[in-house]
Amino acid sequence: MFPRAAVGGLLLSLTLAITKGNLYEGHSLGTPCLPSHVCTLAFVSDNPLVLRCPHALRRVFWHYHSPARNDDEVLTFSLSRSSLSPALRKAHLRRLQFKSRLFANKLYIPSPSVQDSGVYTCRIGDAVLAYYQVDVQDAESIYVSHASLGETTLGNATADLGNGTQAKLFTSWSPWQPCDRCGPPGERKRVGFCYAQVIAAKDRHMEMLLPCGMARRKHPMLPKRGPELRVEACQAPCNKPSLLTKGEPNTMPVLVYNTYHPDFQDTIYLRCPTSSIYSPVYWQEGPTKLTRLQLLQRNSSSESLDEATGGGILLLTFHNESQRTSYQCYVNGHLTGKFVVTFPSTFSTAGQFTHTYNIIEVLVVGLSLFLVFLMFLSIFQSCRRKQGASLV
Repeated sequence: MFPRAAVGGLLLSLTLAITKGNLYEGHSLGTPCLPSHVCTLAFVSDNPLVLRCPHALRRVFWHYHSPARNDDEVLTFSLSRSSLSPALRKAHLRRLQFKSRLFANKLYIPSPSVQDSGVYTCRIGDAVLAYYQVDVQDAESIYVSHASLGETTLGNATADLGNGTQAKLFTSWSPWQPCDRCGPPGERKRVGFCYAQVIAAKDRHMEMLLPCGMARRKHPMLPKRGPELRVEACQAPCNKPSLLTKGEPNTMPVLVYNTYHPDFQDTIYLRCPTSSIYSPVYWQEGPTKLTRLQLLQRNSSSESLDEATGGGILLLTFHNESQRTSYQCYVNGHLTGKFVVTFPSTFSTAGQFTHTYNIIEVLVVGLSLFLVFLMFLSIFQSCRRKQGASLV
């Protein structure tokens, strides 16, 4: 569990990043999104989803509904908890309501699922300020390729949908992210989103290009294809402006410190704070900087980077006894997480100290509550004496 101060710093950092527009706001094919116009965006599940409400100077409402579901139930997001949708019937809508947040009129969903695809609108009264068609693509189906291993990306594909109708599936790529570190060799990545072009049989009419999830709702026979992640080696000087090594305005440095005490054969997941598939992130074991390529070439069963968040989670499995080990993670060049892994044979003394400290903490809290109780009891008795004197 994260310390309270670290959690507070993490939430404040996320708030600043969202309000200042430093988080990824979706992949759009073609022209940029314009206010009050229909905008189609693609995201990857299990990674933050941020939707912006333009020109909103007053408090706004966000509405969500899913065209894939045959009901008219609408979920409303508002800064005022009293105006949230009451008694939602669908469990999916209740989950979406619970995990969503509003920051400066922006809608923030930290870990969206494929089920959260649908239409999101930002409104003031009856006026629609923003209209988003959102397609959340499945991170569990992501295809990862590394250029240094000679791996290729997915090629274009053609599918027969029946009655002469065909669909072309392809990947639309986001720009390359900056190198994840400066100085020594590192890695950079970019995210690809699945899109489909459906061609009607009769008049060879080409439908609008759509993310694959949205196209599949219209054409259920469309084959399933997930997003992509492309990784390649890079090396950047430490004075490169695009790498955030010295901080940037309107951001707050975050450092989450945590300690783990795994048993042998256990697997633990270290999650780098504020990381996502949309941001440069790298890990360090003690003084050794890790790369995805090194871990793949090492073919180690004890250390690996996850694919869904683009390396934001480090998976560790312990097969034999080891000593105290520390890991650090960096997002956009900033140290954001430090983790200490201590094994049973090495933390007995520390465990005794922690147990003693916990006992002292409980005693101090109990004594404080007892003193507060005595204070209120004294005030209550004093008030009763004054009341008795006035009656006499």
